[in-house]
Amino acid sequence: MNSTLFKITFFCFASVLFCSNSFGQEVKPKSSTFEVAPNVVVPEPNTDFYGMKAKEEKYQTPVDLVLQSILDAEARKTLNNKGIIDPQKVHEEKLKKEIAEINRQYAKIDQYLGGFSSTSDSATIVCRDFQYPDGDIVTIYLNNEPIIRDITLTTSFKQFKLPLKKGLNVISFKAVNQGSSGPNTAAFMVFGDKGEVISSNEWNLATGAKATLSIARVDE
Repeated sequence: MNSTLFKITFFCFASVLFCSNSFGQEVKPKSSTFEVAPNVVVPEPNTDFYGMKAKEEKYQTPVDLVLQSILDAEARKTLNNKGIIDPQKVHEEKLKKEIAEINRQYAKIDQYLGGFSSTSDSATIVCRDFQYPDGDIVTIYLNNEPIIRDITLTTSFKQFKLPLKKGLNVISFKAVNQGSSGPNTAAFMVFGDKGEVISSNEWNLATGAKATLSIARVDE
């Protein structure tokens, strides 16, 4: 009996002691790691339109700049005239050409456009129809060999690069036709490889006629 009472008393005492230790322990919170998002800097939109334009112009060739200046001058002239294009006047001009073609035949006369010298290795030909575009077609010859065939002239510039040999180079423009209202008309410019203007002129040709210029390539 005394042994049993002793066991019960000991068990109760041990239980109370265990509970006291359990509640007395510090409960440490579990550590957690939070990633801090980096600061994101949103770039401001690029509004430097002048700088962008300068970068674009940087990649333009000297020939492009000359042609652009011509187009700008024509645009200013159109603006000064209030940009008015009278369809009736266009029709009248075309009709005058058609009547002139009926009344007389254009003489097949070749044109000599002059002789020039240059140190360039190549020549850039730029041409367009300077009157009412009516389907004029030309072929370009270099030293009597057809290099570029059957170009239809429009009001837009067309560019062609030709190699120049040392010595004399003869460039000819042959009128394949006279369009719907002759003669075959064009304005052209010839540039050297540094963008310098070698020649600037116009031609008025009957079908089969040629406009010719010569360029002597010389050493610097």
